[in-house]
Amino acid sequence: MNPKQLEDPIFEAVSDAIGREWTIEEKQLIQNDSELRSRLKEWLNNSLSDTCWHPDNYKIVRDLSAPSNFSLPMNLFEDEETHIPF
Repeated sequence: MNPKQLEDPIFEAVSDAIGREWTIEEKQLIQNDSELRSRLKEWLNNSLSDTCWHPDNYKIVRDLSAPSNFSLPMNLFEDEETHIPF
């Protein structure tokens, strides 16, 4: 699947009521596409209260939004419970 074909499922995962966790391929695309990361940060700011964010997806975008982070965190694929403030 090409990168543009992965973008729709990435946004569906954070806009669908089931809150699906991103696949490894989707996470890799997010890591490598700065424009997509920027759009996800905006989406997070505008849609967090709709409760569709899976905790792992929220953590990835939250960590990307932190001012001190210039690249994807090393613990991207580690399991850690994350609280979403909604």
